Amino acid sequence: MSCWILFVDLDGTLWDNLDISMLDPPFRRVSEDVIVDSRGVRVKLFVDMVKLVEKAKQCGAFVSALSWNVRENAIGALEAFNVINLFDYLGIEPHPDKGLIALEALREASRRGCVEPCAIIYVDDRDIHLRSMRDRLGGSFAFLRAWRDFKNLDEALEVLSKLLANNCPSVQTLDCKDLNV
Repeated sequence: MSCWILFVDLDGTLWDNLDISMLDPPFRRVSEDVIVDSRGVRVKLFVDMVKLVEKAKQCGAFVSALSWNVRENAIGALEAFNVINLFDYLGIEPHPDKGLIALEALREASRRGCVEPCAIIYVDDRDIHLRSMRDRLGGSFAFLRAWRDFKNLDEALEVLSKLLANNCPSVQTLDCKDLNV
């Protein structure tokens, strides 16, 4: 079976806070999709992104966070939201070279059997890391700018479905033809 990779940014992509590193843990969950830090700063989870990641995993993706953050803060937020298990790898490092972080995630995917992924899809709310990604991975990935290339779960699933249909035809046999949740 073909494998594919989904890289997901955290700040501004998985949740609405743009720099989780600046918050003060511990985080406390106050509702299904909101946590607060020790000072009461609220962070809202983007449920559509969570559903997208869940569907990607159901369709055979190796899913990695790809985040420029203080690792402990990001992991604390993932745990507080109870979504840490969505990720096969936590590529979270306190430097801006996401391409380097992606290479380590690809090494981990390879160690777990995803040696030659049929697609690598990178989702981020900003495009400032594309140069680093291209420098490290070449042109072997598709970039989706969260909340611009798609506005909601349905649009995201449609875009993802097209990318997989073009690059990973065998994934289409996994009840993923339409990627409907």
